[in-house]
Amino acid sequence: MSNKASSFKPILVVIVVLLISIPAVWLTIIRMEGKPPSVEIELDSPFIGASKSIGVSVEDAGSGIRRIWMGLLVNGREVEILQRTFPSAGFFAGGKEKSVRVKATVSPKTLGLADGKGVIRTVVWDYSLRKWGKGNQAYLEKEIHIDTQPPAIEMLSRSHNVAQGGSGVAVYRLSEACPVSGITVGDSFFPGYAGLSDDPAVHVAFFALNYQQGSDTQIAATAKDYAGNSGVAKMVYHINARSFRKDAINLSDRFFNAKMPDFDGHFPESSQENPLELFLKVNRELRRQDNEAFYGVTAETEKKILWEGAFSRLPGSANRARFADHRTYFYGGKVIDRQVHMGIDLASTKHAPVPAANRGKVAFTGNQGIYGNTVILDHGYGLFTLYAHLSQIQAVKGSIVEKGEIIGKTGMTGLAGGDHLHYGTLIHQTYVNPVEWWDKNWIKNNVSDKIDGSIP
Repeated sequence: MSNKASSFKPILVVIVVLLISIPAVWLTIIRMEGKPPSVEIELDSPFIGASKSIGVSVEDAGSGIRRIWMGLLVNGREVEILQRTFPSAGFFAGGKEKSVRVKATVSPKTLGLADGKGVIRTVVWDYSLRKWGKGNQAYLEKEIHIDTQPPAIEMLSRSHNVAQGGSGVAVYRLSEACPVSGITVGDSFFPGYAGLSDDPAVHVAFFALNYQQGSDTQIAATAKDYAGNSGVAKMVYHINARSFRKDAINLSDRFFNAKMPDFDGHFPESSQENPLELFLKVNRELRRQDNEAFYGVTAETEKKILWEGAFSRLPGSANRARFADHRTYFYGGKVIDRQVHMGIDLASTKHAPVPAANRGKVAFTGNQGIYGNTVILDHGYGLFTLYAHLSQIQAVKGSIVEKGEIIGKTGMTGLAGGDHLHYGTLIHQTYVNPVEWWDKNWIKNNVSDKIDGSIP
């Protein structure tokens, strides 16, 4: 009996040792793991204005997340902006949350923080039993800059006379660097650009009124700094009202039979059996789509002025339609549609060479719906010219063309009923009257002299 008891004792000791060592090993390896949480401060810009949302993303696949703290240190003063504690899943399981994302809204005025440079600090703890149960700690900081003051805008150009459907230019100086600044006309915004002055704070913006914007249109210089603060400056301006010609266009079966087959692919549900229905979709929907496509092209521009002097028109040509003609379409003696013509139609000889109206960069070449074969030139600072219904395109996208260089030949592609050039002018995404830009005196008085006289 005593021998049996003696032989059992080593086994018992082994069992006891295992019962003690296994939890100890588990406690050491699992619950006392030493990897700190990973933390990321989500801050798109170091600038903080009147209010800003700051996010923090934390991950801890081991012990789970215990606590997140975030504060701002500005001018020697620290304030807490976030503190969150997360629940435990029990002693053996650690924290319930392995991955979290939290946000804090920072309002410097509410927090009593003055403008200036500072630091955002974030501290995170996990549920590891290290450091006597306090857990692993991760620390991260990022520099920030509190700026709650709006940018000041000084108008350097003093007076601005703009026609309805016309163009203008403004010169202004910013009190601080701003990613966005320019001229706001009604609901439209026209960005300004630096580079014409040795002073990088001086900007020049070409702006426009569309054909519908009359004397009650509001025009102002606006800017937004990196912290999101917005500044506005009043402008001295006068808007010259304009009336536009009314034009009647009579459509025939011959026209439908000649042109509508070209557009079957755009609206296959409107077959040739109903050419009137197809025409209306082309004249309305496709026209809108084409202009939207052009606006996508003119949204980006060269940050320098490429043109010089007056723009030229198609040599030896006669006007066939004017800018902002209000067209009424008749078929069978009845009104079927109304549209506004956003350019000038110029007719010369058949397949006449089309010269570039001024120096510019070829921004677009291709066939575009009702406009047919089209070339768009970017002359810089948001000024574009458009050449449509071409029978042939000779320009290469991305290349620089000189004034007078042949970029194509007139034609009747698209919805054109006869050989001509549809010539358009845009300031960014607004069509304007090309006649102004053909006039050297208008350019001198309203553009060149204004820029030269306003830049210090």
